[in-house]
Amino acid sequence: MRELMLVPIDIILELLVFFCTGSLLMRVLRMQAETTMAVFMGYLLYFVVFEAVAVPMTLKWVSLTHFAWFWAAVMAAAVFAGGIFLHRQWFRQIGKIGEVFCNHSWLLLLTAGVILLQCMMVAMYQDNTADAAHYIGSVSTSVYTDTLARYNPLTGALQKKFNIRYDLSAYPMHNAVWCRLLGIHPIVQAKIAMAVINVLMINFLVYQIGKKLFDQNVKKADLFVIFVCLLQLFSYSLYTSGTFQLTRCYEGKALLANVAIPAAFLASLGLWLDKNTKNAWVLLFLASVSALTFSGSSIIYPAVVSTAVLPVMLLKRKLSWAIPYALCMVPGFLYAAVFFTSKLGWLVFPAS
Repeated sequence: MRELMLVPIDIILELLVFFCTGSLLMRVLRMQAETTMAVFMGYLLYFVVFEAVAVPMTLKWVSLTHFAWFWAAVMAAAVFAGGIFLHRQWFRQIGKIGEVFCNHSWLLLLTAGVILLQCMMVAMYQDNTADAAHYIGSVSTSVYTDTLARYNPLTGALQKKFNIRYDLSAYPMHNAVWCRLLGIHPIVQAKIAMAVINVLMINFLVYQIGKKLFDQNVKKADLFVIFVCLLQLFSYSLYTSGTFQLTRCYEGKALLANVAIPAAFLASLGLWLDKNTKNAWVLLFLASVSALTFSGSSIIYPAVVSTAVLPVMLLKRKLSWAIPYALCMVPGFLYAAVFFTSKLGWLVFPAS
């Protein structure tokens, strides 16, 4: 019963942090206030900052408790800053709820029902694989040893050196931090609370892609969310994005396939359709860094960036885009450099 009560608290608190963080970022970028985009942008920015802070603390052997309370202070500061600077904007958004319902009509309820169905599926699905053992084990060993990724998640033994393939991606440590702060069980946090949040973010992203594709028509964007959900439901195979979204949504690889890569597509649409491309570049850079947080498989992300940018850059003949294009590939190249130098034994990160 205690765990069941903690799950909605956990979800609400994390969404609040994402919303406040994203709203602040959108104000800096002078983007039009929009709730789902604010939450999604905040989600990406959260994991960008988390990766930048968590990896050095992991390599420095900082305890989970110390890091968790430091991160709690960072999150509290973001929420406080959002409340101070954006409370008037939020009140105006609340006053437009009726207008939102009118714009979407009954499709809003249908879309919400489809998203709720996905949330129920990922919360109830039981998956017992080697990957599940690793992702959950990494959280569990960190929580119960009060460390950051220093113990082997499969054996429970203290590692001699960090596993670069996994330990430089801080997503499991995000779950460990929330387990320490709320006292929630690692399996419940990773496979229920965070899986539900991930499904919400995926659908918010699909909705934003729909708005870009259909010239900001929210009804068509709602239908696009429903269509993509049906596509995912009936695309079951071993390694499809639908399989990862609906059966392995607690894994970082699922977020690489369903968040980081589609975010590059959204950025590409922004580069093609928008007169001011600054926001599209910011989105693409956030996606490229957060991809590192989600999974070591983000080593492929420079290719994703190239796929998103090069066709538009060539068609529009925008050679000036070469610099931001290169900057968006830097995170993936840096990770690749660290990974291969570590594999060759030139760079070692001791864990004990």
